[in-house]
Amino acid sequence: MKNNFAYITSTTGNYTLLKHLAKENRKHMTEAESVLWNVLREKQLGVKFRRQHPICDFIVDFLCLPLNLIIEVDGGYHKNKEQQILDIEREDILKRTGYTILRYKNEEVIQDTQRVINMINSKIQEIQNKPDGGAPLLGRGRGRLLIFSAPSGSGKSTIINWLMEEHPELNMKFSISCTSRPPRGKEQDGVEYFFLTPDEFRQKINDDEFVEYEEVYTDRYYGTLKSQVEKQLENGENVVFDVDVHGAMNIKKAYGEQALSLFIQPPSIEELRKRLTGRGTEAQEEIEKRIGRAEYELTFANKFDTIIINDDLNKAKEETYEKVFVFTHMA
Repeated sequence: MKNNFAYITSTTGNYTLLKHLAKENRKHMTEAESVLWNVLREKQLGVKFRRQHPICDFIVDFLCLPLNLIIEVDGGYHKNKEQQILDIEREDILKRTGYTILRYKNEEVIQDTQRVINMINSKIQEIQNKPDGGAPLLGRGRGRLLIFSAPSGSGKSTIINWLMEEHPELNMKFSISCTSRPPRGKEQDGVEYFFLTPDEFRQKINDDEFVEYEEVYTDRYYGTLKSQVEKQLENGENVVFDVDVHGAMNIKKAYGEQALSLFIQPPSIEELRKRLTGRGTEAQEEIEKRIGRAEYELTFANKFDTIIINDDLNKAKEETYEKVFVFTHMA
């Protein structure tokens, strides 16, 4: 490692910059980090670790997201540049956010690698054997709201489904909605929907019982009850909303810092038109209507807490995961 290089380990106040600095950090690895990474990267301990990864407002050496486990390796690079925040202060913030932190010196890792690996493996087993399996803080207490919105064809549903299927540790659940339509097939009240008559639905509107609702056409309503959302939050579930931009704004306004609003954005209108046309399921006239709607919805993007540009689906999935993970772990 060059003598004039210093790792950036502390707060930047800008997540995009933090990701850039983390990428730069990965180009410079101490001997101890290299030794440890050769084991961790191959999933020899049965879990996936990330190296020089941004989490909260920091960049950490090694991170296992599902277990909230951070491994730090101390080296002489700290002397090359004054840190903005001391390790002990940084560690305290991360611990209060729900992380377990293991810290080793360079000499420990190099001179007795197997001992360090055994200690890490022991901690992994300890976390996995806990009743909560190392679940996020909010998964063990009160949940939060995750509000997704996007123009049609942006990949929103694909990203949400991936998060819910591949990352059960996020404990994401859709809220059971109400509808004024009759049950279909084997649908059960309180399972797929809460089924109400149009008059019952209107009464609940008058009583301000909905977080959001919509009359699709005359007497055909859909909506989410505040009481149902509260019940799921109290159960520690992170409640997912897949709504239009107006619904997103209303929910965010109602729940404030309890909610994270995410706007999934296509790289361009041209690319969106290409995706919609590629589906081959709609007439050109309908596609143009969707494009017009998308241009309108894009004007709301900067009102969301975060914007995910889906120009690469795998990258967009990972970026969304990081945002959701950090938000649902914050104390």
